[in-house]
Amino acid sequence: MRKRIKIELACAVIVGLAISALTIYANLPRQAVNSGVYVNLRSLGQKSLGSSGSSGANGIQQSVSENIQGEMRKGFFESTVERLRTLTYDFGGIVPYVSMAYDNDLWSGTLNCNLPTDNVTSFTFAVRQLISGNGTVTHIAITTTETMVNQTGPPEEQLSQVSIGLREVSGGASPIMGQIGQVVPLLVTGLVWVAEGLILGVPLCFVSLGVVVMLDRAIIPAWKKQLKGRSMNKPAS
Repeated sequence: MRKRIKIELACAVIVGLAISALTIYANLPRQAVNSGVYVNLRSLGQKSLGSSGSSGANGIQQSVSENIQGEMRKGFFESTVERLRTLTYDFGGIVPYVSMAYDNDLWSGTLNCNLPTDNVTSFTFAVRQLISGNGTVTHIAITTTETMVNQTGPPEEQLSQVSIGLREVSGGASPIMGQIGQVVPLLVTGLVWVAEGLILGVPLCFVSLGVVVMLDRAIIPAWKKQLKGRSMNKPAS
């Protein structure tokens, strides 16, 4: 009897987990095309526009020039600069110019990044997210330049320039407090997930257990009894 109860409980848990997994999968956000600024920036990031055809055809090339300004909490300037370097390399660019100054116990500096024009849009959003993690983005300016080119050979890769200016501001939290502040939202999210799991999972397991018990002790025995009755009532040949 105990073995039967354990099997029913196991089946109920499996059914509940399967239903939960299917529900989560069905509610996953699908990739969609965002309207507004993203579409406009994406159009700015196109490297080459114009007629495509034989060599010698005139075309239009676009280059994007951006200026991003941000304020960093004290203690995060050095790590942010290094992460911006790595981010530039990840997007296929280089950092030909870096200028940093230290005044009144605060850092400030500028990075000039050259990237393929196709990657500028994604790079801009990544930089904004990186700076916002330890500070505030105060200014973003975008300039687009179009030039006529006579393509007599393979098109050259068009590079765009992104200038990033950062400065530390006093009165910010210490690096340790900043790291704690980054961990707290993750802990809160985890606790919310656990609470939602308990609120939804426990009743779902009980419902699944009721379905399993009904199948095991009512529907399946009745079905077997009906089949057995038909076999007994079948005339012998």
